[in-house]
Amino acid sequence: MAIHDIEDTRLLDAVKDVGFSFIRTDLFWEAVQAPDGWHFEKFDALVANLAQRKLGALFILGYKHYVFSPDQPPTTTNQLKAFYSYVYESVRRYSGADVKFEVWNEENDAVYWLAPPSPSAYRNLLITAVKAARAANPKAMIATGGVQEMDLGFVQSVGDISSTTLRGPDAVSVHAYRQQYPETVFSDYRTLRKDLAGYKNSPAIWTTEWSYPSYGYVYVAKIDDGHSPRALALQAKYTVRRFLVDWIAGVGLTAYYDMRDDGKDPMNREHNFGLLDANNNKLPAYNASKYLFSFTANIASAKYFIDESGKYVVLKLATTTGASKYVVWAYGDRNVLNLDASHLPERATITDMYGRVLKAPANGVLAVPETRGPIFVTV
Repeated sequence: MAIHDIEDTRLLDAVKDVGFSFIRTDLFWEAVQAPDGWHFEKFDALVANLAQRKLGALFILGYKHYVFSPDQPPTTTNQLKAFYSYVYESVRRYSGADVKFEVWNEENDAVYWLAPPSPSAYRNLLITAVKAARAANPKAMIATGGVQEMDLGFVQSVGDISSTTLRGPDAVSVHAYRQQYPETVFSDYRTLRKDLAGYKNSPAIWTTEWSYPSYGYVYVAKIDDGHSPRALALQAKYTVRRFLVDWIAGVGLTAYYDMRDDGKDPMNREHNFGLLDANNNKLPAYNASKYLFSFTANIASAKYFIDESGKYVVLKLATTTGASKYVVWAYGDRNVLNLDASHLPERATITDMYGRVLKAPANGVLAVPETRGPIFVTV
């Protein structure tokens, strides 16, 4: 879960309450290295607060530094040497904590790279960072920076940095943002996984950002108000499906963006990504995510079936206590799945994505339109 205000423990409590296991935030180079030495105090406090809640952290390593690499990414020999020291000290500092690392953020975008994007320049930075991390803690988990909108061409251009003397990153990160519905990501993951299979040490896939705002995307374009109940309900539906899709796809780590709205403007996309509004009120996506995580707790095994022509998904879960659970949903505009519930045992329960009980009609066939969102069955 992405957070920005690392000193607000209410955010950490909310992260824990929903059911997330870690937070993602920037460990700014400029914030921890000063002319008089290293200053990790704020991040030490964050890690301690996370540990109290049994949460981990994914720290983003970056970006410019007012002394060593002002207003640009590290590209020269001296800049990369300084960046090596920053990564080394950061990884060493948290070698005993539940902390993972990501090298930069959206390096394929000029705004975040601080220069025209360059796969070769990022590759050099990545090699520097991974060498530093491995030297500081050989067991550290480190990933490439998440590329914006699943830019697989950029990932391919950076390529595999593993060699006989260097074990490459543990994961390749992507940001799966898209205007289309969540299930369209399956084909992107298949392509990426095929590419990564050729790496010397095949890395995992991490999706370190992905969510759907309640304003500014095609699926809510006709509403034009990110605070409207209808827009927020649609956001919740896409949020639950986004998590389910990443689980089915076998993504090693997935992070939502973000925990709290960055502002109060209902017509500003950047103010409408959160599970909490700007006043810390729980939004429908918060409640739906919490129910999803509680429903899928204590799972021993999982199987799934995807009908790409009929556009529906069935996820079957076996709990550690022997119960069977199902998550069923339709996707695609105006699509409907008809679920025959007539053969379910009397003890079975069916709920919507908020946990509200649903009753099958007299004929036992429950319509599950795409507009309803996933339904949850416990046998």
